[in-house]
Amino acid sequence: MLEVKNVKKAFGNTDVLKNIDIKVNTGEVVAILGPSGSGKTTLLRLVSFLEKADQGEITVDEFHYDMTNISKKQIQDLRMHMGFVFQSYNVFNNMTALQNVMEGLVTARKMHKAEAETIATEMLAKVGLLDRKDFYPSELSGGQQQRVAIARAIATNPRVLLFDEPTSALDPELTTEVLEVIKKLADEGTTMLIVTHEMGFACNVADRIVFMDEGEVVEDLPANEFFNSDNPRTKQFLSRTK
Repeated sequence: MLEVKNVKKAFGNTDVLKNIDIKVNTGEVVAILGPSGSGKTTLLRLVSFLEKADQGEITVDEFHYDMTNISKKQIQDLRMHMGFVFQSYNVFNNMTALQNVMEGLVTARKMHKAEAETIATEMLAKVGLLDRKDFYPSELSGGQQQRVAIARAIATNPRVLLFDEPTSALDPELTTEVLEVIKKLADEGTTMLIVTHEMGFACNVADRIVFMDEGEVVEDLPANEFFNSDNPRTKQFLSRTK
């Protein structure tokens, strides 16, 4: 379970996030939609402590912290229970797909290499890349690199997975292969918070949809209700994305 409460963030005199409350229950998939500049990516960066919130609380299962008063050790502990997949892949170019997935297990978790290799092999098979395990990123398509990033994120068996526009850098064909992997994870009951612009994917995979605009949560609804919302701002957004 992931929950954030009363999250605020400003850059200079611009309020980017205003009292954001979002909860993702265990086994639930929550998609965050909204126009550019609505604060979606900033929220994910605050949740992952890549940016520091001006105000807010975060809970991941039994872990609960004030986001403005949290130590480096506590951040490290919290991150051990999260998986991150961002739009730029962030794979290591000098490592094979297998080594990329192993790296966090060996370095951060101090796992024996043999055990890490077994897990990494299983994760690459799960995302359909076992036959590419010895390939370097330069030998992989963008979609395959993103699937390596997903394999790396799930290798640690995180309690929650965070996705920030995981397909925004991909063409339509490669987008499909990545979304199919995420859907498979959803079907397996993986807890996920996904910032996306893929409306059809959000409709078919998300349990709930959070719609953000100008740093605020406009609506937080079951997916089937969101796409039939009577909220004027939501209707306007949906009409522009058809």
